[in-house]
Amino acid sequence: MTFELQSHMLRRLSPTSALNLAAYVVVLGIIYIAYKAIYAVYFHPLSSFPGPTSWAVSQIQYVRHSVAGNIIRTQLELHRRYGKVVRIGPNELSYCEAAVWRDVWAYRKGHEEFSKTSLQIVVPPNGTYGILGASRMDHRRVRKLLSHSFSEKAMREQHPTIKKHVDLLVDRLRERAGKEPQNIVEWFNWTTFDVIGALAFDQSFNCLEHGQTHPWIKAIFGSVKAGVFFSAMKRLGLDWLAHHLVSKEAVQLRNDNFAYSQDKIKERLERADRCGDFWDNVLQHSHEEGGMTMREMTSTAANIVLGGSETTATLLSGCVYLLLTHPKVMSKVVAEIREAFPTSDDIDLFTVTDLKYTLAVLDETMRIYPPVPEHALRVVPPGGDTVHGQYLPEGTMIHFPQLAANRLESNFTRPEEFIPERFLGDEAFADDNYDVLQPFSVGPRNCIGKNLAYAEMRLILAKMLWNFDFALVKGQDDWMDQKTFTLWEKPPLMVNVKKRGGT
Repeated sequence: MTFELQSHMLRRLSPTSALNLAAYVVVLGIIYIAYKAIYAVYFHPLSSFPGPTSWAVSQIQYVRHSVAGNIIRTQLELHRRYGKVVRIGPNELSYCEAAVWRDVWAYRKGHEEFSKTSLQIVVPPNGTYGILGASRMDHRRVRKLLSHSFSEKAMREQHPTIKKHVDLLVDRLRERAGKEPQNIVEWFNWTTFDVIGALAFDQSFNCLEHGQTHPWIKAIFGSVKAGVFFSAMKRLGLDWLAHHLVSKEAVQLRNDNFAYSQDKIKERLERADRCGDFWDNVLQHSHEEGGMTMREMTSTAANIVLGGSETTATLLSGCVYLLLTHPKVMSKVVAEIREAFPTSDDIDLFTVTDLKYTLAVLDETMRIYPPVPEHALRVVPPGGDTVHGQYLPEGTMIHFPQLAANRLESNFTRPEEFIPERFLGDEAFADDNYDVLQPFSVGPRNCIGKNLAYAEMRLILAKMLWNFDFALVKGQDDWMDQKTFTLWEKPPLMVNVKKRGGT
């Protein structure tokens, strides 16, 4: 009866009435949008914070720049224009203040955790977060199980494995020295991927051995990039359409990333013996209360491979580019390394710790070209909290764009220049705000592999510069003008390689 009545009413609706109804709906829509915009600009709890109006009233601007791959550069320009705190969304603030690390990321007694958000940390294909996206309690449990593998003792045990792969890198480049230009990005990716394979699963991926890129490397970046698009759809309330709007290739790469991880974990579980890899302690406690589930292992393994390979290779690639475009710095770091070690075999994870200028070069590279240009979003907990002395309502999302913070004149003297001396006590940089520079994050969720990453980067760089002379192939002056999809989208970096003092 109801259906028949509705049909009868629709048949009796004249064209004029239909137009009037449509106009009425349009007007209501305009009024609603205007109301939302006026509220966001003038009455919202964040209305007092500076920032462009178009960003404050909707998610469209953030999403547009995010999917275009230029959100990080855009945030830098916004901070240069508006200052260290900028409103970049209806409910989002971007900070370039060092104090925010303490207030948001570090542990504060008597304060609730500023959690990560599913708006950015997309749920993995298996439905279970790994260490990067886990809840506070799950993260603490998972990190405790993995912490043994990242201790000082573990690093000493891992040293022969790391050194073996770095020496293989040197051998492979020596075979190609004096010949055609080499893509150093590729070589660094192969090395760090092989190392993390050996450390995490007791099995190298043999990229260096075969001179080929493992498909998992492509899947890793594809997965991260797909996550950016899924996040963008979620911001617009279109997450239910994401799988139809995001390219099939991106979705497939994301699924491949977890499939590779799952296969590796299954292989490792079949070898239940102790292998000296990251999973020894995890498997020892897998059947106890608080042990990791199969799904947690799979997602965490994907996180570890990403964090232990892509970011390290990115830093080293950027470092080589900066050195080759700053010959005076290159001369100084090469002199330090070659004077410190009579032979290449004398260079190891522990002797490189004495290379002060080399460490300064890596630190300055992380400032100019942070491997992760923006840290994961955090959300103000229920009840609200204070950040940098100002109360923020619950649900406010906090950004810390590391690249923008590192490039602001209010934080660093001559911020666009590559000057390692700023990390060696040069008085010209006495006012630099070093506390803002936290490439490995801070607090209970900081990078668990920080010490390992530093050691690996120093070893690889020292070995490379002791053994070879490099020259940048012409036409790559804009190499650092890269897009970002959480990580840098690195193009090839072509260099000519010569044996030290020879061809």
